[in-house]
Amino acid sequence: MQKISRRQFLKTSAAVAGGLALSRISWLPPEVARASPMDRERYELAQRYKVADPGQPLTVGHITFQLSQEYAMMVYQANEQAAKQLGLRFLGAVAQSDAAWIQQTQSMIAAGAKIITYNCPSVSVIPQLARICNENKVFMGTYFGYTNEFFPGDFGPYWVIDNTPMSDYQTFFPLAILFQKMREHNRTKLLHLQASKTNATISQVYINLGVLQAWTRYPEMQVLGHQWAEWNYEGGRGAAEAALAVRQDYEGLWGANDSVTTGAVRAFEDRGIQIGPWAASRDMELTTAQEILDGNFLVTAGFAIPYFGGRLVPMLYDMAVGAWYPKEEEMIQTGTIDVYGAPGEVERLVKNAGLDQHPNLRIGPLKENMEQILMEMKKPNPQYPYDFRLMSYQKTKELGKAYDRHAGAGTELGSHDFLYPARLEKFGSLAAFKAFVQGLYDYFLDFSIDTWDQAERFIASLPPEVKIEPIWS
Repeated sequence: MQKISRRQFLKTSAAVAGGLALSRISWLPPEVARASPMDRERYELAQRYKVADPGQPLTVGHITFQLSQEYAMMVYQANEQAAKQLGLRFLGAVAQSDAAWIQQTQSMIAAGAKIITYNCPSVSVIPQLARICNENKVFMGTYFGYTNEFFPGDFGPYWVIDNTPMSDYQTFFPLAILFQKMREHNRTKLLHLQASKTNATISQVYINLGVLQAWTRYPEMQVLGHQWAEWNYEGGRGAAEAALAVRQDYEGLWGANDSVTTGAVRAFEDRGIQIGPWAASRDMELTTAQEILDGNFLVTAGFAIPYFGGRLVPMLYDMAVGAWYPKEEEMIQTGTIDVYGAPGEVERLVKNAGLDQHPNLRIGPLKENMEQILMEMKKPNPQYPYDFRLMSYQKTKELGKAYDRHAGAGTELGSHDFLYPARLEKFGSLAAFKAFVQGLYDYFLDFSIDTWDQAERFIASLPPEVKIEPIWS
């Protein structure tokens, strides 16, 4: 499918083209008429592309790549919870082939869906999914949906939201904490398990950047192995077994996510090696939280998975009823990150590493988060502590409540927030951010570098658009 620019689809609205709308606004609500030109543009886009009126029955669909991973299950459950809170009908499905992504999309649209969220969709079919949704005026939102080749907004007005963690942000802190513990115990050999060259590759390249960012502070480390684990427990176990067949003297473990790393820990245990206290990863899943409390895992970092999963539903609902529409630099979104580790130990390591004053570091309460949020996943009718109605401009207006980007959960158990990467100071523009992503794909899709001497030469080869400073504000 050929990409079209935001400028091109803006021009499809005669009201917007040529600035006519800005000179003829007597029909606008008073608060919009008084707003800035950009806010008026936002309102007119929302009205132009809306597919329903407030209060009209709507159906929300959610299609996921799997449900065996705790992350995927929580995203699914949070989508369903958000839909029900907003009074919307919910449809859910799993797709494990390109054909299935297309078929499930068509089936949901035939059943009346006007909003569909996609968790880790096959990137090869995203252009076709966007075409189907555009043709049927269905809003789609993605988790891990963009690559260096296309971004939300490239294929028309109905796929304009992607929610993907900046996984360098989510990797730097836990890996630096692990490296600090290894330094204090004269350990240097880290087993590095990568994720995938084909699935959720945007996260893969971010993670490898985060590995380099942490490594710059601990040049004595050796980063070894680099096996592929395909994002899941079985893959992590298999990757660790392959690494252990080569050597057994690993002194630390980094895996691309909690499921991978937990699988790898079990492979080490099968050989009588207790690597868990020297293991770090990212996601903050229930199993990992319990392992940390049991002393068999050091640290992880999370983006509040149920919050991350559910918040797209009210955002897309507002778009569907004409209450909100993103500006171009708001189409790519990411969650803020919290670190969760062994109580007492992680705080000490953070201070010793000199990270306690880092502007983006936030340590969350592990046990409380596990008991009040993560354990809901196991219940027959999970109720995460979020009121997603509060993240809808339309619903809060109807209810007479204030909009709350934390979904009523506050910031004690997690930061429960999101940001727009293109607005970060180190990029300064959407164009610079896209150039950065292209650079990540050029240099970080496979990060198989063992020694710091090799890493220094690698860093010297990076183009200026690849920003490696670990700052996300």
